[in-house]
Parts: sequence; structure tokens; C-alpha cells
Amino acid sequence: MSENQEKSFSICQVFNNISSLKDNVVTDGDSVKRFGVFWKIQLYKLSDGAINPYLFCESSEANNWSIKAICEIIVGGKPFITGQQFEFTKVFKTFRPLWIPKIEFPKYGIDDSVTIEFRLKIIDMTGIVEKQKSMNFDDDVAKASSDVVLMVGDQKFYVCKMYLSFHSSYFKSLFSGNFQESGKTEIELKDIDPDVFQYFLELIYGISSVDDTMIVEILKLADFFDAQIVVKRCEEFFLNGSEKPLKVKFPAALKYRMERLKVKCYSSGNRFPIRFEKISNQIRENTGAEMARSGRKISRIRLDFHQIWLEK
Repeated sequence: MSENQEKSFSICQVFNNISSLKDNVVTDGDSVKRFGVFWKIQLYKLSDGAINPYLFCESSEANNWSIKAICEIIVGGKPFITGQQFEFTKVFKTFRPLWIPKIEFPKYGIDDSVTIEFRLKIIDMTGIVEKQKSMNFDDDVAKASSDVVLMVGDQKFYVCKMYLSFHSSYFKSLFSGNFQESGKTEIELKDIDPDVFQYFLELIYGISSVDDTMIVEILKLADFFDAQIVVKRCEEFFLNGSEKPLKVKFPAALKYRMERLKVKCYSSGNRFPIRFEKISNQIRENTGAEMARSGRKISRIRLDFHQIWLEK
């Protein structure tokens, strides 16, 4: 992909408890890496209760860099701003569109939480060096050995059905089950970021390319596709190479059933009992709220397990 070839992606963030956010303070969303730079949605709350969504972009490049993009903002599933162009640079890293006054909250389904999505079409990039792929899934070698094409976003991945089926129950069912797609030679996978899928496939094929910038997104895909080999390799990185804090590792260990990582987190909790208990309480609260919203019962086994540990 050439430096100036058109590239598109979206980033979405949910902000909860808006009423309790401090006035005139920026609240950060999760950081994700796309096209060699880091992006995160921020929320600025004004003193009158209005909110202002920001998009922050940062590169580790020491020299000057710039990214020209056309931005579309979706709030609560409804268009807020469309077709606005902005240039991110080493100096101007934040895109600050119009604010949303409280009177317009009902229009965008905002109560005490808000879902904000930025959709970007990058039209020019300079000074950014992207990480090279560890493995190509669209070259002549991949094409010659593949029997199915997976279309993810605007990218094609030439892969082997048998190999993916061996490592993923999702793909096993997709390729051999009674699905409309089973007999197709090209299958579209919707709502998946092609960059994350690239890393996901590399891990399935045994290439250790995971890093802290993508590991959470990769784990989400591994869970969705039921690819335990990817979960295992992410766990290895969490154990031996990750600089993520305990508050990230511990929830991931519980959610994706990474037993060795749980043990290591518990050991760290012994050294920092107050912080660990706070994280555990937050997990219980968030898990309970999530289960309540979805109508499912809370699994007492998981919650009681680390409750017992805390009481030791």
C-alpha cells in the first residue's frame, strides 16, 4: 500500500456516567493503533453540561508528520458531522468539532452515557512509517496455497480453510456447516478491522507479532472466532513482554480465561492488596451491570473465586 493511497477506518467509544464527569476536563477513551499512529476519542464536558467529542492523534515519529483526513462523526447511531476535513500534525494533534448542547441530548439518545464514533477517510499521509506486515496474505504465495478469500474491509486475505478450521471453531462451522457462505470462494467478514485481523491471522500462523497497542483488540477477535491458540499466544505476551498495568491484565485474564495470567495477577495483588481489591470491585460492578443489561445471570463461580482470594 503506497503512502498516499486512500485508507479508511472507524473508532468507537462509549462514555458512561456523564453527569459525574468533571467540568472543563478532558476524559480519555481507549487508545488504538491504525496506520502507524495512535488514535483515541476524548470527551470534554463544559460547565453548562454540554459535551464536546474530540479525536486525538499521536505519532512516535521524531520528525514532522501530517495526516489529512475527511471526518464523519456518529453520535448515538445518528450523524452529527459529515464531510469535515482536518489535518493532524505534530503540533495540531486534536480534531475539535462542535459541541453538543444538553438540549440536543435526546436527539442523539444521550442520557448518562453516550456512544461516539469517528469514521475517517485518510487522503494523505506524510512522515509516518507504518509497521511492516510479518506475513502477507495477498501475495502470489498466499494465493497459490489458498482455497478461500476472506474480505475484511477493503482488504482480501487468501487463506486455507483446513488450517483456519483446525484453530477456530467459528471457521470450522463457517466452512463446513450448513451456511450460505460454506460453498463460496470469497466470504465477507463484516464489522472487523483489517489491521487487527492481519495480526490475528499472523498469530494463528505462528508469527509472534503481538504488542501492547493491539493485544486487547486481538483478544476480542480471538474470543469471537473461538481461536484458543491466539488467546494462548496473547497470554504468553501478557506474561513475558507486556507493559500493560494490572487493571488491564486482570480483567482480560478473567474474561478470556487465561489461567496462568490470573495466577500472576493474584501474585501481584498480594504485593498491592488495596489496588487489587479496588480493581476486583470494579470488575464485579461492571460485570454485574453488563449481565443485568443483557438479561443474563451473573456467574457466581467466577466472582466468588476472586472474592475468596481477597478474603484470604
